[in-house]
Amino acid sequence: MTVRAGFGSALMVAGLFFMVAADPPPDIPGRELQQDDINAAVPKDTARKSTGQKGASGTTTPLEEQQKTWDAPPLSEQMAGVESFVPIGMGGIFVPRFTAANLEPIVLVLDSTGHTVTSGNPGKTFSVEPGNYTVVFGSGAHEQRIVRKVTVEEGRTVPVLPDWAGLSIETIDSLGVSFRGQYEIARIDQFETYGQGYGAHPELGEVVKTWILKPGVYKIIGVGDDYNTLSGFVTVRLDPGELCRFTLVQDSTTNHILGGGTVDVTPESKLATAWKYGGSLGGTVKFNATLDEHQKPFDTVTNTNLGVLATLWLTYRKPPYEWQNRIRLNEGFNFTGLSADNLQTDIDEFLLNSLLIYRFLSWLGPYANMQLLASFLPVQLLRTSSTPDFCILDGKGNIQAFDSTLRSFRLKPPFNSILLNFGAGLNADAINFTFLEAKVRGGFGGSYSYFPSQDRIGDTTSILNYKSLPVATRALVGKSVILVPVAEASAPAIGPQAAISGLLRLGKFITADGELDIIDPTTRLTHPDYNIISTISLRLIRWITLDYDYTYQRQQPVQVAAQVNKTTYGVYLRFSYSSR
Repeated sequence: MTVRAGFGSALMVAGLFFMVAADPPPDIPGRELQQDDINAAVPKDTARKSTGQKGASGTTTPLEEQQKTWDAPPLSEQMAGVESFVPIGMGGIFVPRFTAANLEPIVLVLDSTGHTVTSGNPGKTFSVEPGNYTVVFGSGAHEQRIVRKVTVEEGRTVPVLPDWAGLSIETIDSLGVSFRGQYEIARIDQFETYGQGYGAHPELGEVVKTWILKPGVYKIIGVGDDYNTLSGFVTVRLDPGELCRFTLVQDSTTNHILGGGTVDVTPESKLATAWKYGGSLGGTVKFNATLDEHQKPFDTVTNTNLGVLATLWLTYRKPPYEWQNRIRLNEGFNFTGLSADNLQTDIDEFLLNSLLIYRFLSWLGPYANMQLLASFLPVQLLRTSSTPDFCILDGKGNIQAFDSTLRSFRLKPPFNSILLNFGAGLNADAINFTFLEAKVRGGFGGSYSYFPSQDRIGDTTSILNYKSLPVATRALVGKSVILVPVAEASAPAIGPQAAISGLLRLGKFITADGELDIIDPTTRLTHPDYNIISTISLRLIRWITLDYDYTYQRQQPVQVAAQVNKTTYGVYLRFSYSSR
């Protein structure tokens, strides 16, 4: 027994030794910026506008290379901007921005006693008295934010070296259409969770927020998924001083992650200084044939699939204006045999979207949008060997006829659906404090949908007095496709709409975010539709988080079948650990 205990202890000691002696994970590529790098790009007086200087050999500095990834101007131009004035007897602290100032987390400046001296958006100079200060900024809970120490001298502005990283995530569906997706993000090289993120409401004039994070490797997963999941995730490496534009492809209904990467799905070409345009055209052609030699007589079945996807976009960006336009056509067909009479429509979608934004302030501006969705092509239904007859009903459910001579039946005519959405309003970042961020949208919107007369496939419950029909008639129905006529319909709706979303940081380890969307059609002002989404996340320790999700959806149209009153709760205790 003593020998076994001693041997076990030796194994434990050896295991601990190897864990301690194991090599750490590789460092992030690149090198840290040094003060010489910043001096090479920023003039000493910080008042002269400059794009930076090249080294003696003519090569660019690391800072200049990093600045090429930014959406914002170079550091020297930002520091020479309109918000760079420093009063006499004071000094300045400057934190650069990678994107628009209102898209990045707020900056907090603390004095040597830990009290807040000033705060605001990045990309501006914070005027302070000479002395020692702590600058706090970045995404996540308070404990996760980036901390930098600076010493300020009178008459000088001290730039905080941009050794952190920026991450902008655009969420799109599999057809490349932007929507308000939802995801979670965690650092995996030194495990740490940063909570949930959202795409933008492009039709409401929103722009994707920018994550400000420490360099490292990050994993993006679906909301509520296991951090160690091996499906439905993507990873991204963030390098010091660089902005990463990431495209996340999700299912627009379930938010399941389909793919993603640092790829621009809509690369643009310049038409003029403020105008850009782009387009893409793709298609598929697929032939296949099946020969069943055991079938007498021999039966060969051939199928042909055709698909076309075309997209065009045109944008105008010149502050304070932004105008975005997109057209997408997605068509898919298939036919059996070599006859065009058997042509069927797999997918038929036309999208036209236009959004106009006017930002008279960086955090405030009106918007107007219009979206048209339509289906152009008719829909044919082919009869098969298992259902050789068509059972055609009238509007009351009576059987009009049985037809076995038709090769196909037209279920839907051309232009069988048209949906128009439109709206206008005001988009404002109402609150932007260290512990609380809030955005408010308000306006007026509406929709109009139109469906012409068409048919749908029904079942025996669609037939009036089916059980009293003769046995022979019911037998004939059993081998038929039942076709039920649907009358022409249109549904206009118009009314005020509003939304509020916010992020709250409670203490060092708790974050809470939520959103409330309301639309109130004028036809039922006392019965609006609204959605609530909220999440509370508690970081128990670095490897363990406790999340609580709450969603509530309420839709109150006149049609009882279309009403929704659904509440969803979720509690997730998740952890991730691996020896590295």
